[in-house]
Amino acid sequence: MAEPEMTGNGPVITQPPLGRTVYLTSDSELGNHLLETRGLQWIHAANGDPYAVVLRGQLDDPYPEYERVRALGPLSLSATGSWVTADHAVAAEILCSPDFGMSAADGRPVPQQVVSYGSANPLESGGAERHGRAAEPGPETVGRHRALVERIHQEVVERTLAAGPEKDRVDVHGAGPHGFELMADFIRPAVTAATAAVLGVPQERRAQFGTCVERLRPLPDSLLAAQSLRTVRAAGDALAELDALPATGAGETPGGTVGDEHPPLRGPLCALGVATAVHLTGNAVLSLLAHPDQWRQLCARPELAAAAVEETLRHDPPVQLDARIALREVTLAGHRLRPGTHVVVLTAGTGRDPAAFTEPERFDLTRQDAARHLALHETGAHGPVAPLVRLQAEAALRALAGRFPTLRPAGPVLRLRRSPVSRGPLSVPVTG
Repeated sequence: MAEPEMTGNGPVITQPPLGRTVYLTSDSELGNHLLETRGLQWIHAANGDPYAVVLRGQLDDPYPEYERVRALGPLSLSATGSWVTADHAVAAEILCSPDFGMSAADGRPVPQQVVSYGSANPLESGGAERHGRAAEPGPETVGRHRALVERIHQEVVERTLAAGPEKDRVDVHGAGPHGFELMADFIRPAVTAATAAVLGVPQERRAQFGTCVERLRPLPDSLLAAQSLRTVRAAGDALAELDALPATGAGETPGGTVGDEHPPLRGPLCALGVATAVHLTGNAVLSLLAHPDQWRQLCARPELAAAAVEETLRHDPPVQLDARIALREVTLAGHRLRPGTHVVVLTAGTGRDPAAFTEPERFDLTRQDAARHLALHETGAHGPVAPLVRLQAEAALRALAGRFPTLRPAGPVLRLRRSPVSRGPLSVPVTG
């Protein structure tokens, strides 16, 4: 371990990268690496480093830590070795600059990346780069599937409504005669089913696809926050399984048949988009229910669904941060960064930058400047699936608002741990 610089929260101490992918590392070596990295992150957090507190992944509300980062200046060095910003202007410069990439110039991980899954992982190879046998779900391709996605979301919400109060969980949560668990009963199955249909996964393999998607969910977090050995192995296996999963890639037509006139979509990246869409939708519903007048507005004007999605991306995005690596020496916010420097954009923090947004803490689905947010940025790893993610969230909100105009919370919200990159509820009991 090296101590190249000092910060206000102690020396910079990083864990050397493994130097090879998880597939080529023994359980013993990988397990020790994960434990040591996790320990370092906890030590830095205990010493008061706000970015390390975020990486620790134990917060239901990380936004106060983003404000602590902002208070340190437009760009600050974390004791973890990463340069971090919550400044909207600096973040936009990083995300749009060709001086920063998804991986180092030589393609190798930097010390701040906990593990590597190699080129099979679209989040490492660069989400905006085309590779392999499939194309990305851009706006035009996704637009052709709008009717299909909306139909599937509507079907799932109708099944949820038809299931009624006989489900055991209704009594557990005390959700009343029309109670259900929002994430497990509607959002997650609807998004997964719609993605499988868009990808053209054969019906007999869609259960397998759904299992792979769930095992893959922690992958974005595992790159920066040390997960358990079992979680990392499961994510790696899911990547390989998804890549081998047979799919036409063309997707179903609105009539339910699989078409072959469209380019194939890339399975692993779209699968990662499932978790992003699930989290985005969950965050949007929570924000809207916290402001009942805005939920009523959406129910009265379903066309506001797109605006609600954009405001959620600004106010509480599903991907909270975006990591980049300097490809060459660059001066940023008065600091000279060497090639290979790890820079983290706290995207969620930039969406609440008072220099960029009026009353940034307030959720307002009629906000006029919400689209200036940097969430799911087109140059980032999730950029290529952003159109599909947005479409899924819009379809879910429309379906919910149309069938449950009196929707309201019916129990405590549960959230994931060790998920500093991904943010969304795990469980949301509701009644309608």
